[in-house]
Amino acid sequence: MGVLLKIILISVLVYYTVKTAFRLFLPLLGKRFEEELYRRTQNQNIKREGEVTIKYQKDKQKKIDEDIGEYTDFEEID
Repeated sequence: MGVLLKIILISVLVYYTVKTAFRLFLPLLGKRFEEELYRRTQNQNIKREGEVTIKYQKDKQKKIDEDIGEYTDFEEID
């Protein structure tokens, strides 16, 4: 019975220690991550007023799968 009580007490102590450590250090890590992310985005998005950028995209052509079947042309009858 004494061993079981010791295991439970150590488990509770470890739980509260880890919980307190996360409560103290997680905001610091989050703030550091946020500052690093902000710094990276500031370096990439520097544009002057009135600057125009053109991005070209590849022409996308419709590809017809030949295994679908034949195309049948039809006429309407009145």
